[in-house]
Amino acid sequence: MAVVGGCRKPSISGRQPDFWFGERGLGHGQFVYPRAMALAPDGCLFIVDQTARIQRFSPTGEFETCWQMPEWEAGKPTGLSVDAAGRVLVADTHYHRIIIYDRDGNELTRFGSNGTGDGQFLLTTMAVVDRKGQIYVAEYGDNDRISLFSSDLKFLYSFGREDIGEPLIRPQSIAIDKDDTLWVTDACRHRICHFSPDGKLLGSFGSLGREPGQLQYPYHVAICPDGTLLVSEFGNNRLQRFDRTGKSLEIWGSTGTKPGQLVSPWSVAVTDKGVVYVLDSGNNRVQVFRM
Repeated sequence: MAVVGGCRKPSISGRQPDFWFGERGLGHGQFVYPRAMALAPDGCLFIVDQTARIQRFSPTGEFETCWQMPEWEAGKPTGLSVDAAGRVLVADTHYHRIIIYDRDGNELTRFGSNGTGDGQFLLTTMAVVDRKGQIYVAEYGDNDRISLFSSDLKFLYSFGREDIGEPLIRPQSIAIDKDDTLWVTDACRHRICHFSPDGKLLGSFGSLGREPGQLQYPYHVAICPDGTLLVSEFGNNRLQRFDRTGKSLEIWGSTGTKPGQLVSPWSVAVTDKGVVYVLDSGNNRVQVFRM
């Protein structure tokens, strides 16, 4: 059983999962390099892999259903989220759009087109819904920005480029905390940025490296029940937990295939009871820890 200790030195080894599920393959409950995961309000997990198939699992890892993206020859999705109503928002990255489904895979709507203008996208990475029903969409390519849309999908404004001084480079994920602060993994700058709801940069932390407090391609951030941040580091094959000021509180994971080890973790999700799901992409599995 894993225990979080806020007073420890920021290094933990030997952390073991409660359980894990998944293996390489094309069958139900199997994966071919899963690249995004999202936790629903009811505790279910949605996972998309490089076959462009989205699978839904119970909180304990049992396969429930799946569906296929409408197109995938140009590339596969790299981001998922689930809003408070249980809708699944898919960043259909290489098709320059967001597609929204219900929990059973029925398409509800889609928006976006290829371009650099207002409301257009190049390579979408994630879409999240705030408490007002507004949708923030992150993208990379020549855009490298976050755009905000109203609940009826009208473009409002973008931010994250020259307006913040040092522009974002591949904002891979967004998490919104209870104070409506946006936490963004600025993956190719190896940092975490946080923004006010209106797009003002409040601060950032992180730099390239393997030491505590440093990052290497942070691909996903999740908000823990105590308000701390849990970041999956694709490049460092580990998770790192930070306080809101950017202080590193703990690190776990090492490169490998054994339980507790990770290879290219793309995503992390935390329940309000402190259950941590880690998308261990290179090992084609989900490892489940308890805080």
